[in-house]
Amino acid sequence: MNIAKTITRTAAILASASLALTAAADLSVLDSSQFECKFEMNALPTAEDVDNSGAVDFTSTDATWLSLSAGTMTMNMTSGGQYLMSAAANGAAGDAWVNMNPTSATGGSGYTIEALLKIDSQVSGTKYALNLQAGTHDTSMYNASLNFKTTGIYWGDTLLTTIDTTIWHTYRIVREGSGEANKFSVYVDGLLVKDGLGSGLSATINRIIIGSPGAADYKGKAQVAYLRMTKGAYAPPAAPSGRAAKKWSGEFLVQYEMTANDTRFIGPSAGGTDWSGSVGAGASVSQNGILSSTAEGTTAWWKANDSIWSASVGPDTAYTVEFKAKVNSRWTGTQSNRDLVFQFICGNPRDSAVFYVGGNGVYWEPDGIGTITNLAVVANTGDWHTFRLTYSGASQNGIPYAYTIWRDDVVIGTGLKGSVAYNSYASSGFPNLLRFGIVSSTTVGGSYDLDYIRWATDGVWDYADPPGAFTIIFR
Repeated sequence: MNIAKTITRTAAILASASLALTAAADLSVLDSSQFECKFEMNALPTAEDVDNSGAVDFTSTDATWLSLSAGTMTMNMTSGGQYLMSAAANGAAGDAWVNMNPTSATGGSGYTIEALLKIDSQVSGTKYALNLQAGTHDTSMYNASLNFKTTGIYWGDTLLTTIDTTIWHTYRIVREGSGEANKFSVYVDGLLVKDGLGSGLSATINRIIIGSPGAADYKGKAQVAYLRMTKGAYAPPAAPSGRAAKKWSGEFLVQYEMTANDTRFIGPSAGGTDWSGSVGAGASVSQNGILSSTAEGTTAWWKANDSIWSASVGPDTAYTVEFKAKVNSRWTGTQSNRDLVFQFICGNPRDSAVFYVGGNGVYWEPDGIGTITNLAVVANTGDWHTFRLTYSGASQNGIPYAYTIWRDDVVIGTGLKGSVAYNSYASSGFPNLLRFGIVSSTTVGGSYDLDYIRWATDGVWDYADPPGAFTIIFR
């Protein structure tokens, strides 16, 4: 059995039905198994002629950095400047990309590229581990260029999303053939990461490249289970059966609505039958259907009691947590002028999701205290937003123990790795907890409102609006 492809066939099941359908509003849908040209790594691409043209489809810079085993190609690019390029680049006939003849100009076909791959390592001091780029003969300005680090993917040099690329993911690049600049889209595991992207590379190219095209900037090691391409702009299929459906959080089993008479959660005194915590001197906390908290240079935090959270969450439990919040202001005295207003930790015995809501972003802390990455530059101040976290548990469709973060109905991080460092503080009660608020009086602070917090421990649930609600999408 081909393990890599078994894993990654199911990795595509991570597709969000709601996002895929939103992204596909003006695109047809096509599974990559139906693409015109498919390199399934039964042989190296340098030996393939998938379009039966009588010529091989890829050339290589040399023969020393590629290897093949059990349907997976390993690319050892630690020297840099090592890549696969379509054999008849820049206009000549003879390879699958050129013969497929995708076009980008007005009335053009567009194209779609999908790869199932993982990054094994990146050489220290280099910008990226891997590059996937493509362009067509009828334009010199609108080209695809997807760059990979071990911690995220980039369009050119612009961060698209923080993601653990060292586990298998399916990456899809879509170019619409409209003659317009901002018509690229990128999907990860079927989820739309970003659309409306401009050119990732300005060059006159009629080719596809995968590898390390720059000796200085690109050095790393990667594995590729397949590379597929087709003429036409296609969104990935909606989630197949077996993927958790959408569910409105009002249907979750556990709900705290911040009502004034709810004895289970009493915010001002950090008490209640279900919660404990601490409201520091100088903090201002009120609760009357909305929990309002202001803590600047002091603390105000709440933790679900073990009988409420820990007792129902094991290391292999898949769960979904959602809260609705509004940032009012950020404390300007926070360390290093950070944007962090309040922290949210959702842990299990294996690792913990540690993220922060800021005035201008949503931040992820994957490796313990200090390594904080902004998942999305978004304005949270002055308006209500819904934040949802899902944890895949032991085996969520081939990618276990991974987190996904939603802001409203948009995924802003997927395949995220949790923080093991927090779970090392057993004596401090860090593992297997659910906690939110302002815990550090020097690094986090500000004023925010919380409408509710809800969770379900019966699986991963995609975001859904309340019954009767609808969303208008402008394009």
